Amino acid sequence: MQSHPRITFLTTNTGERRAALLSGPQVWTVAEAWSQHSASERTTEIVAVSVGLSPADVEAALTYWAAYRDEIDQLLERHQADQDAALRAWEQRQELRAI
Repeated sequence: MQSHPRITFLTTNTGERRAALLSGPQVWTVAEAWSQHSASERTTEIVAVSVGLSPADVEAALTYWAAYRDEIDQLLERHQADQDAALRAWEQRQELRAI
């Protein structure tokens, strides 16, 4: 925590411990926003505006992500898998409308 003073840790309802900014969002959400910007628009300032954070908070999240890449990348992969499953479920429900 001394190396990352803008980072705190939250415990999820499943007991998992996740890194979050003191200002609120979890680090993986900033990493996801960073990844979703094209290389030409991937700057601290642009990402900060898009997620409603200060550039300093975005930098803090990026610094943590760089130091603990495996941890954050695993969360990103799990989140993407959850989104994919939700989309598949929605598509299956939509198919029922055609019956």
